[in-house]
Amino acid sequence: MSSTWQTERRWLGYAGLVPFAGCCAVLVFAVPVEWSHLAHETLRHYAAVIASFLGAVHWGVASDDRDGLQHARLRWGIMPALIAWTLLALPGRAALLGFAALFGLILIVDRYLLPVLDDAYRTLRLQLTG
Repeated sequence: MSSTWQTERRWLGYAGLVPFAGCCAVLVFAVPVEWSHLAHETLRHYAAVIASFLGAVHWGVASDDRDGLQHARLRWGIMPALIAWTLLALPGRAALLGFAALFGLILIVDRYLLPVLDDAYRTLRLQLTG
């Protein structure tokens, strides 16, 4: 894989953290309660979008069935979206803790079901999840 692709993938991955960091900054520093509420809701919804995106990676990789994990990838691929949708129904902190646990679970499953992806991807995913 080219160095340019690796660099672009890294920059885009970290760019995906900007909404998380921005919402967290508003939660920590916002004085008006309306801003905190908006940041909290935005954070929860963005977490659901990202969880769905990470599940979709499995659908893209499922076309490669050299290791016999195609069905497992397809089945798992929908789970982050369904779990995220359920987490959106939970109140405040419970939802955010649930999303933190979900991202940890996604990382663990990725390490098992996505061995066809390169080490740089797995390293980047570990950094982004952290």
